Amino acid sequence: MILPGFLQAQNDDDLFEANRLKKVFPDDRVAATLVEEEYTFDRGRSEDRLPLVTATRQTGINFLALRERAGIQYFDFYNSFSKITSFRQLEKRKGMFGVKKNYNVGFAIDQSASSSEIFSDDSRVKYFNIGFSGYGDVSRVETEKKYLDSKYLTSDYFHSWYPAKEKIIRIRIPEWLELDIREFNFEGHKISRQKTQEKGETVITYRLQQIPAVKNESRAMGMAYQYPHIVFVVKSFMYEGKKEKGFSDAGDLYNWYNYLYKKCVNQPEVLKAKVTELIKGKTTETEKVKSIFYWVQDNIRYIAFEDGLAGFIPATAQDVYQSKYGDCKGMANLLTEMLRLAGFQAYMTWIGTRHIPYDYTLPSLAVDNHCISTVLIGGKEYFLDGTEKYIPFGEYAWRIQGKEVLIGKGDKYEVKKVPVQEKEKNKILTQTSFRLENNVLKGHVKATLTGEQRTGFHQYYHELPGDDRKKMIQRYLEFGNRNLLVSNVKTSDLDNREIPVVIEGDIDLTNYVITEDKEIYLGIDFYPENLRGLQPDKDRGQDYALPSSYVAVDETELTLPAGYKVISLPAPLSEKAADYEVQGAYTQKDNKVIFTKTLAFTTGRIRKTDFENWKAFTRKLKDFNSNLILVKKP
Repeated sequence: MILPGFLQAQNDDDLFEANRLKKVFPDDRVAATLVEEEYTFDRGRSEDRLPLVTATRQTGINFLALRERAGIQYFDFYNSFSKITSFRQLEKRKGMFGVKKNYNVGFAIDQSASSSEIFSDDSRVKYFNIGFSGYGDVSRVETEKKYLDSKYLTSDYFHSWYPAKEKIIRIRIPEWLELDIREFNFEGHKISRQKTQEKGETVITYRLQQIPAVKNESRAMGMAYQYPHIVFVVKSFMYEGKKEKGFSDAGDLYNWYNYLYKKCVNQPEVLKAKVTELIKGKTTETEKVKSIFYWVQDNIRYIAFEDGLAGFIPATAQDVYQSKYGDCKGMANLLTEMLRLAGFQAYMTWIGTRHIPYDYTLPSLAVDNHCISTVLIGGKEYFLDGTEKYIPFGEYAWRIQGKEVLIGKGDKYEVKKVPVQEKEKNKILTQTSFRLENNVLKGHVKATLTGEQRTGFHQYYHELPGDDRKKMIQRYLEFGNRNLLVSNVKTSDLDNREIPVVIEGDIDLTNYVITEDKEIYLGIDFYPENLRGLQPDKDRGQDYALPSSYVAVDETELTLPAGYKVISLPAPLSEKAADYEVQGAYTQKDNKVIFTKTLAFTTGRIRKTDFENWKAFTRKLKDFNSNLILVKKP
C-alpha cells in the first residue's frame, strides 16, 4: 500500500541526497527519490452490460530539487476508458506534508491533449507546475487513476520523463483474476521481481534503481523496442460464479475487434454507383482493384480519430464516402466494402506498425495501432492501406512490412505476415556522364527513384503548391550542392504512381576543377549521402530508425580529352556491418574514369550497440566522398 503524505520537509538528509543524485544525474534539475505505483483490480460491467475487470493505479512520487532554481511539470493522461480520481501536490506543514491550498501551485490544469488538425481524440491531460524554493527542496505528488476496462490498461514503463533513484511497481492480483504480466527489455537492467501472498492476493513487486530520464531523440525506434516495461493481459476472471474470458490468445483479441466491428452498420447500396463507375471498362481483377484502391487513396482524407469505444468502432463506409475523410479503420472499412461490391473477397485487417515491436503471441490492444484491408486475387492476399498515399498496388509501406496482420473472416480469423521488400527495390540510382574540356566539367545527370524512395517523393511533391513543385525538382538535382548548376530539367510522368520517378538534366560542375599548371584535380563524387542527422553523441540512448531499408547507387563516367593522363585514382572502399554497407571504386578504361558507389541500409535501423563502429564507418565514407582524381595535361 502507498502511504500518503509520508515525506518530511527539507533537512540535512535531503541535502546529502541532492549532492549524491546530482552526481548520478548531472544534467537534470529535478529527480525523484522514490516512485511507487500500485495496481489493484475489481469487477464491473460495460455499457453493454458485459462483465469486465476494472483497474486502479495509485502513484506516489517524492521529488527533490538538484538546482537552486528548479521546477518540473507533472502530468498524466486520461480518456473515455479512464479517469483521474485524485491528483494532488503536497506542501510542507510543520515538518510533514499536506495538500497545497494555493491555486497557483497546488491545483491541476485539465485540458485536451490533442491539438493536431489531422488527429481528433478524447485524450485529456492533467498537470501542475511544481516550483522548488531551493537546492535540496522536496515535494510530493499523489494520484489515483481508474481504468474502467482493464483491456485499455496495456503497459507500464520503468523510465519516465524525469530521473528516479528508485521505482517500485506493485501489482495486487486477487484470487478470482488470471492476469498475465509480460516482461519486455529487462535484459541489461537490474530489475528485481518478488512474488508474495497477502490476504487472498498474489502480490508481484518490481524494483529498479538509478533510472535516467527518457530523452526526446530524433529518429528513435520507439520506447517499446528498448526501454524495460511490462504489459498487462487479463486472460480470464470469475464473475458471479462464472468464468469469463479475457484475452488468452489472438482469437480472443479478434473476437473483441469483431464485436466492435459488428456495431458498424454499413449501407453498401450508397457506394454501388461509385464502384460501378470505377470498375467500368476494367477487364482484369487487378485493374478493378487498382481503380478502387487508388480512388480511396486520392479522395479520402486521413484524420485519426479516438473517442472512447467509438475510437475502436470503424466509421461506416457510407459516412466515410460521403464526408470524404476517415481514420485508418474508417478508410479500411470503406475500401473493404467497395471491393466486396466489386465481387472480391475482402476483409478488415488489424495490424501494428513498425513503431510497435509486438506480435500476436501477445493478445493485447497494445499490439495494434493501425487498420488496413486484405483482398484475395487468384488465391493470393494483397494488403491495401488506403492511408498510404501514392503507393502502387502490390507494394507495401516500410512501416507495415514484416508485421503480422489479423485478418477478420467473419467468425474466423487468420494471422499472416506482410512481405518484406528487398532493399534493392527501394533505390536511388544516380547516373552521370561528364566531359572535361578546357578545364570545364559539364555533363548530364539522371536520378531514378523506386519503391519507398519513389512513394516518399510523391507524398512530398504532391503536397506542394505548383510553383514550389518546380523549385523542388530543380533543388533535387542540385542535392544541396552550391557548386552545381542544373539546366534543361525533365521528369517522368509524376502523376503516375506505378512507374519510377525519373529526374534528369544538364549540369555544370566547373567549380569542382582545381588546376595547378599541368595538373588537374577533379572531384566527381558530388552526390554523397547526407548522414549528418545520424551522428550519435555520447548521450544518445536509442537506436536510429531510418525511413526504410534502401540502396543509394552512384554510377559516374568521366571522359577526358585525348592525351590527358590519369596520374592517380583514389583507393577503393569496402565496409560492411549487419545494418549497413558500402562499396566504392574508381577504375580507368582508355580515356574514361568510371566511378561506382553503392551505399545500402539493410534493416532500416542503426543500433546503439553498434554506434562506435557506425561512427568509424561514416568517417571513412566522408573521407572517401572527398577524394580527388589527379589528371595531367599533355
